[in-house]
Amino acid sequence: MPFKTFKNLLFFLFFIFVSCFTTRDMSTMNMVSSYRESEHLFHPDFVAWNKNDTTVQIYCRIKPSEFLFERHSDDSFKARVNIRVELIESYEVTKLTDSVTGSFVFNIADKPDYLILPLTLHTHNHGKSLLHFFVMDNNKGVQEDFFLSLDRLSNPSRQDFLVTNSKNEPIFRNYLFSSDSINITYKDKSFKNFICYFYHRDFDLAAPPYSFDVRSEFNYRPDSIFSISIDKKNMVFEKEGFYHIKSDTARNDGLTLFRFSGNYPEITNPKQMIEAARYLISKKEYDEMKSAPSPKAMIENFWLTHGGNEERSRLLIKKYYGRVRDANKYFASYTEGWRTDRGMIYTIFGMPNSIYKSPESESWTYGTVNSSLALNFFFIKVNNPFTENDYSLSRSPSYESNWFRAVEIWRQGRAYNSFY
Repeated sequence: MPFKTFKNLLFFLFFIFVSCFTTRDMSTMNMVSSYRESEHLFHPDFVAWNKNDTTVQIYCRIKPSEFLFERHSDDSFKARVNIRVELIESYEVTKLTDSVTGSFVFNIADKPDYLILPLTLHTHNHGKSLLHFFVMDNNKGVQEDFFLSLDRLSNPSRQDFLVTNSKNEPIFRNYLFSSDSINITYKDKSFKNFICYFYHRDFDLAAPPYSFDVRSEFNYRPDSIFSISIDKKNMVFEKEGFYHIKSDTARNDGLTLFRFSGNYPEITNPKQMIEAARYLISKKEYDEMKSAPSPKAMIENFWLTHGGNEERSRLLIKKYYGRVRDANKYFASYTEGWRTDRGMIYTIFGMPNSIYKSPESESWTYGTVNSSLALNFFFIKVNNPFTENDYSLSRSPSYESNWFRAVEIWRQGRAYNSFY
C-alpha cells in the first residue's frame, strides 16, 4: 500500500474514532466558536429536511477554496472531504442514536464558489435532538465540528418544509431578499395547499440588561392571509415583514420566512444606522437625529464627534456596525438580530470569552469563568412559534454599572472589548 494511501486511511479511521466518541457532556465545553467565524478553517452551512417519517435529508454547503487540493497520478488536483453526521439527544446527553457518513472528491478544474453535498440520515427518532457534524479535509488531516438542532417532534415542524431557490438549491437562511424566487416542498406529498399568515410588526428594542423587560403579548391577528398552492413555483415575497406558512390552521407551528429591510444583514442606510446606534444615544439625541432633514449628516456627525477624527471614526463605525451585522447573522429571530437580547449584549460588550449551551439556555461569560470579576449573562430559550432562535436575557439591576461603563467607552471613541 502506498504511504499516501496508508496516511489517508489512518486519517479516516481517526476521523471515525473521534466522531464516534460522543459520551462527553458538551454542555461543559466552551462553544464560543459558534459565533466566531474567524476561529474556523471551514465555514459550512447546513439544512436538515424531514423528508418523511424515517428519513432526514441533509444538505451541507461548503467552499472548495477552504480545502487542500493535492496532485494525483493523472496530474489532476483533487480535494477529499469526509462529512459525518451524528444524531444525539442534546449537548448534555450525547449518546449516539443514528449517523451517516459521506465521502466526497472534487477536482480543482471544476472548483466553483460553493458545493452542496447531500447526505441521507435514516432514523426512527421523533423527538427534538441535535445533529453533530464532523467536517474533515482528508488531504490536510484537519477536522472541525458543527451543530444544528433537529425538530421531529412538532407537527408540523419548520424542518418539515424545504425551501429552495430557482435552481432548486436549498436556501441556507430563514430570511429572504426582495430578489429571491423560491419553491417550498412539504414532507406530506398528499398536501395541496398552505395557508400563509403575513405580519408586519414594529418590535421594541431590547431593554437594557439592568431593567425589567416587559414583553407585550403578541397579537396573532395577521395583517393578511392568503393561500399557497404546493405546486406554485418561483414565489416572490416582496413586502417587508414575516410570512408564517402553515399546513394546519389549528396549530401555530409551521415555516416562517422573514423579509427584513435593506441589504440585510448589513446596515448601510443612514436611517438604519441611526436605529442600530440607539443603544449608545440618549432619547433627545435620537429624536433629533430622526427628525433631521439629513439623517446621513446626523449619524456621520455623531461618530465624528465621539471618534475625535475621521480615521478613528471610520474604525469605530467599522467595529460597531460589524458587530451589528454579525448579530444579524447569528441572532435573528422574530426581529433583526441586533434588536434581540443576545444581539444587544453582543453589540455593546462584544464577543464573550466563553459560551456554554444547553437545549434551553445559553450562558455567556466575559472574563474568567467562576471569577468574581467576571461578567455573566444567562439567556433562556423562548417558546416562539415563529423561530427556534429566540432567547430572553435574565435581567438584573446589578448590570447597570457595567452597561453604562461600556456605553461610555463607546462614546469616548473606543470600541468596548476590542484591541483599539
